[in-house]
Amino acid sequence: MVSSEVPTRRPRSPEEELERAMADYLRVSRGGHLYASDDEHQRAEEAAWGRLIAAREMTETAGAAS
Repeated sequence: MVSSEVPTRRPRSPEEELERAMADYLRVSRGGHLYASDDEHQRAEEAAWGRLIAAREMTETAGAAS
């Protein structure tokens, strides 16, 4: 029998989330030429920036709790 469950990956630590968000933001920021328009690139960059800020806040909160 084949399982229909979607495989999951282990949850990342706040530090790993921050590193990933930073790398993703830099990829989007530097990859403007990959988007169909400047508007699409701007929206992607704003979304990546928002994720980076949220990851940074999560890291700071986790650090304060320990």
